[in-house]
Amino acid sequence: MSLEFLTEVLREHARIEFRGSYAFTDLMKQIENIKAAAAEASRDHILIDCRSIEGTMTESEKFFVGSHIAEVFGNRLKAVALMPPGSVTKLGEMAAVNRGATFFVTESEEEALNWLNPQSLETGV
Repeated sequence: MSLEFLTEVLREHARIEFRGSYAFTDLMKQIENIKAAAAEASRDHILIDCRSIEGTMTESEKFFVGSHIAEVFGNRLKAVALMPPGSVTKLGEMAAVNRGATFFVTESEEEALNWLNPQSLETGV
């Protein structure tokens, strides 16, 4: 697999950082591994940092990835994908959310963290 990720377990969520070259089939397989990493970390909130991935996704690939995220994560995981600037179209997000996932796509780390852990805003944590 040319696409790998590192997991960092934080107090409120797990942070998964992808590295490597994008390939559709690799990413589809990694979605299962993300779910397993979340379970291993005992976290149901996940930030998926895709900013270091080399390559781009087509619109149809975004749709299929979003659909697969909904299938694998269901509504058990709250996940946000942090994407490189200029790559967000929301198609993958809509595909996931319309199929029952709690999923958000953004290119802003601050926005990602605020969506993932809104209680941190209230408590200042």
